[in-house]
Amino acid sequence: MLCGSMTIGLYFSFAGNKQRTKEEYLLGGRRMTTLPVCLSLFATFQSAISLLGTPNEVYTYGTMCVYDIVATALANLLAIVTVLPLIYPLRITSVNEYLALRYDSACVQVVGALLGIISSLSYMTIALLSPALALEPTAGVPLWLSIIIVGGVGTIYTTLGGIKSVIWTDVFQTVFIFAGAFTVLIKGTMDVGGIEKMWRTADSAGRITLDEINFDPRVRHTVWGVTFGAMVYWYSSFYTQSSIQRILSTRNEKVVKNVYLFSIILYTVYISVLVTTGLLLTAYFHVTKCDPLAAGFITNNNQLVPYFVVLTLRFLPGLSGLYISTIFSASLSTLSSGINALAANTVEDFISKFIRDKPESVMTSITKCFVCFYGLASIGLAYIAKELQGPVTQMTFVAVGAVSGPLLGIFLLGASFPQANYVGALVGCAVGIVVSFGQAIGAFKYGNPPATLPSGPTDQCSIENVTALFTNYSSVMSAQHEHSIRLTTMMPSVDFVPQLQARDFSIFDVSYIWNPLLGVLSTMVVGLLTSLVANCFMSNRLRTEAKFLFPFCRRFWHSSMNTRGADMELN
Repeated sequence: MLCGSMTIGLYFSFAGNKQRTKEEYLLGGRRMTTLPVCLSLFATFQSAISLLGTPNEVYTYGTMCVYDIVATALANLLAIVTVLPLIYPLRITSVNEYLALRYDSACVQVVGALLGIISSLSYMTIALLSPALALEPTAGVPLWLSIIIVGGVGTIYTTLGGIKSVIWTDVFQTVFIFAGAFTVLIKGTMDVGGIEKMWRTADSAGRITLDEINFDPRVRHTVWGVTFGAMVYWYSSFYTQSSIQRILSTRNEKVVKNVYLFSIILYTVYISVLVTTGLLLTAYFHVTKCDPLAAGFITNNNQLVPYFVVLTLRFLPGLSGLYISTIFSASLSTLSSGINALAANTVEDFISKFIRDKPESVMTSITKCFVCFYGLASIGLAYIAKELQGPVTQMTFVAVGAVSGPLLGIFLLGASFPQANYVGALVGCAVGIVVSFGQAIGAFKYGNPPATLPSGPTDQCSIENVTALFTNYSSVMSAQHEHSIRLTTMMPSVDFVPQLQARDFSIFDVSYIWNPLLGVLSTMVVGLLTSLVANCFMSNRLRTEAKFLFPFCRRFWHSSMNTRGADMELN
């Protein structure tokens, strides 16, 4: 898999015009077709975080996360009627160029770029680190080696081949992702005695929950929370550079529309497989009567999936390596897409005015240098953050959502209200960031922890079985780890359900799923009010062109402003 990815990068580095122009390097000459762009967009945002985190989510909290399928479908449909007609006709390279055009402000563009960089680096760090943390104790792959292999290979082929190599390696890696996921699902289902038995066992263990319709925002996952809260999160991803760069690399708007529609099908299949894998984990550990987390064989619930893979695929030597390739593929796709997007942001949003008169070859070389820089930075950040603990899906949602919420708010403010100006955008964004990060940090420090489902049985667990299982992975069973296992297995098994404290409503108890929406609403409300006040004191008010508004807003404000005599320029 690694060799294949590197070969694709080398091919696009030396094929055709050798990525000599910036547009060819960053946008593939705007000639990409539906299938590769769709698979690339999928691989970019469905990283190792979801491969490891979604089954763990089901095992720990139940199947309410399945409504993420609905959230993603709604986000894609919304993108067709908003993102596509707003961004694509502008023929820009960086998504933040829209902010500069709409608000007539380089400051807003820079703020948007900085927030995008923070969000992307946070996402890449978790995507690069989470599989390394999971594979070290379960498959014997040292953490530093995982980070360097994925980070190094991804940086090299992205630097050499540009967006074309990123997109086509994403296609190649998507094949590995689905191959590994389906292999584990099929073999594991056979081991537990079939789909029916798997379903009955998971249901009796309390993992199948689909009817939580509580309107209390403090409930971790509800139908409304996952559907609408996650919809805002996924919708915000369509305003990131990684997403926009793929959309702008296509031939026409029809291709983009097909990309969004096909992505719904692809994501539905993918999440269905991962949710079923979570049920499979439950059934397997209950049938074998050995929950590795409760028994102490693993120390982090993010290690459940790799541990299970080694168990169920051990019948054929080397087959578990397919799933390791799957995890590495998912990390590679996220890393390569992220560093390519960050390089585009840096060149277009920060230094374009300084190199505008330079030859195309020089501009392309500078862009490649930034790709390499961000790749090395991601490797360093992942290693620094190696003490990461907790559900990776939730951590990613909070870390990325706290930034992407206010950033989405700036875009929606400008695309919805012609009255919005750069003052409102900056003030609203600042307030949105304070609200988002304040709620996220406060929830982490002072919020009630969510109740987890009871752990599985440990009746048939024994240190001898685990030692025999990992005979070929000697690095896993270090003396220190074996000592901790012996201490743990001597202790009686207990359920790890925290007792929630009864107390008055607190914003810190609100589910993490609503955090991006809080950022969006606070940014837009404060931004609009500030803009209205600022317009009263501005002698040269910004004339908003219709092409910078959503299509449905153009029609609304055209009618409204014609009757009120406001100054809106319609092209």
